[in-house]
Amino acid sequence: MKPLLFVLLSVFIFEPCLGQETRPQASPPSANDASDRFEELVKRYKALQERFFALSSSGEDVDGLSRFLKHHPMNTMVDDFLKLEQESRGTKVGFSCLYHLVLAGASVGEPGYPVSKGKIAALEILGRHYHDYSNIDTILNYLFSGARIPEAEAFTRKLIDSTGLEYVRVNALFELAKHLALEANLPAMCQSQLDVLDQTDPKNDARVEHLKKLLVELNSVDIAANRTEASSIIQQIRRDHADELVPPRVGVRPPGIIEVERGERDEVLKTTRSLVVDRLSAVQFELNHSIGQLTPPIDGDDATGKPMSLDDFRGKVVVVMFSFKGCGPCEEMYPDNRRLIDELSDEAFAFVGVQGDETIDTVHESLQSGTITWRVWWEGKEKQISNRWNVLGWPSTYVLDQRGIVRFRNLRGQELATAVRSLLPQDQHSNL
Repeated sequence: MKPLLFVLLSVFIFEPCLGQETRPQASPPSANDASDRFEELVKRYKALQERFFALSSSGEDVDGLSRFLKHHPMNTMVDDFLKLEQESRGTKVGFSCLYHLVLAGASVGEPGYPVSKGKIAALEILGRHYHDYSNIDTILNYLFSGARIPEAEAFTRKLIDSTGLEYVRVNALFELAKHLALEANLPAMCQSQLDVLDQTDPKNDARVEHLKKLLVELNSVDIAANRTEASSIIQQIRRDHADELVPPRVGVRPPGIIEVERGERDEVLKTTRSLVVDRLSAVQFELNHSIGQLTPPIDGDDATGKPMSLDDFRGKVVVVMFSFKGCGPCEEMYPDNRRLIDELSDEAFAFVGVQGDETIDTVHESLQSGTITWRVWWEGKEKQISNRWNVLGWPSTYVLDQRGIVRFRNLRGQELATAVRSLLPQDQHSNL
């Protein structure tokens, strides 16, 4: 799954029943029966998933995006998950069905397709029936990923007002603030991506159309109001909720039954759970460090133990890439990265990375094998750097000009190379 901000996906239209109260069956299934039926859905989903991966590697379609859209496993299973939730509402099986609908929808960038429709339906049900469910905070990180749908913000605001669980309310406030701050930056981000796309290439037609459509939609965003509300929320969290923890990590590989342990230690990550106030830097990034603004610092030893600071590269055009070993989309970028570094080896250009590998050993392997030829920091399990830079998915890239100002975000391949060259002095790269 490619975690880019603007992904276009689809298949056939699924119309969920939104705004209507669903009626459970007179004889709901037993807990064991519901679990068995959920496992049957999981088996079907995984079979479809295997077929999808097989098709992805076979090159059946020229357009990988269309292939993903056509064969996404959840496209044909939305009804099944919604039906089982209705019959086991309020239970961990019911919640798990909705969790996976939201999670699947977080990967799909268009609202008109089955996966996104399933996410919308799930949010409607969650808002009505699960606002006090103990693990509802585990979905919050996925609310604003995928298609830009008004239901996500409406659900979050309703949850803030309706839940009786303080940790849920505080985490919902945080996600709302992060969303508002990011949304205020989306027009500049979309325009910068559009500027480096080759609009004469038919392969880019769908993406160009999507970005232009999104820019029209974003005309309604009150940028100043978004920033003001986001700033107010982070002040409120700092003032009144300094001790609240972020949700623990879900340990199951989806789809599966969602259960978490709520101690001070995150048993999945094997680290102490972070405080919500320690994540506010993600909101501050969008308020103070996005397109047209200076970046926050990155300091410390690189993965080989040598001191390295982002400030060391002032005066150069810089690409900062967040990736990790085992991330397919990340590793797909590496050959183009190496090529760009070689082509611009004599220019005022630097390529640096932040590795999110679970252990530094795999970072060393990538460096020693020559897979990664640029200097990198390793941020460890705490992910402090990626949290501070509000990394929304892996890979993520940021292109900085010679003064350290962010000019582009989330580019790859030819668009990334075009963006870098556009910032270099013309007489230095005119012959490239």
